[in-house]
Amino acid sequence: MKKVVISGIIVILVIFGIGMSYMLFRGGRRTEEEQKISEEGEKRMENLMKPGQEEEADDTSKSFSDTLNEKAGLTVDPQNIVSVGNPIISGNYSFTVNSWNVSKESPGYALPEGIDLSGAGPQMDANGNITNEYSYIVVNITVENKAEGPITDLLWGYLKLKTFETSDFISEVRYLGEETPRAYGHEYSMETFEAGETKSYPLIFFMPDEMVKNQELYLEINATGIAYDTSDSEFSVMRYIILN
Repeated sequence: MKKVVISGIIVILVIFGIGMSYMLFRGGRRTEEEQKISEEGEKRMENLMKPGQEEEADDTSKSFSDTLNEKAGLTVDPQNIVSVGNPIISGNYSFTVNSWNVSKESPGYALPEGIDLSGAGPQMDANGNITNEYSYIVVNITVENKAEGPITDLLWGYLKLKTFETSDFISEVRYLGEETPRAYGHEYSMETFEAGETKSYPLIFFMPDEMVKNQELYLEINATGIAYDTSDSEFSVMRYIILN
């Protein structure tokens, strides 16, 4: 992981150097907006490196950290792991899972226009109830913008629903539970927050029944949007919420 982090830092420095060279070539200093963007980026990276919670990790988080190491080969600081009902910080955001449930019955939210679930695995009747060996997993989550200014981000793409024996299967957020669904497209995961704003949504996932039975489900949050290899790491930018 150190090599990955070092490589990442080198890439960031190279990009930063190119940007600075470009500005010097233009013959001007950074504008106030460019300075603000730079400071926000530095603050975000600083926050990503901080522990996900200030309090000492409880026994549940410590036990889950051991299980991640044993079953997934990941070394994760227990302070980057929380249970349902507890907030965890990742970058500019605070995430709290308030509740969750598994069901074959439709969660009752209209599908967004343009979504195609034909290749997602579950088969549904006319009422949206699943009729084959899949289930809905509905995760009710609250997210708070901890930054000092507004943010627009592909937020919902940062969350993955996992178990310890999923093989190559990873469940992404299929759609959000909204009274008035947004149109489905390549920016469906985009969310805009004002400074300090809090938003709550039901996140709709699908997962095969065989993976749900006798398994511990958890959310993995990667607020960088970059696919880090966290195996054999001393620390990680990842955050975890145990669905317990």
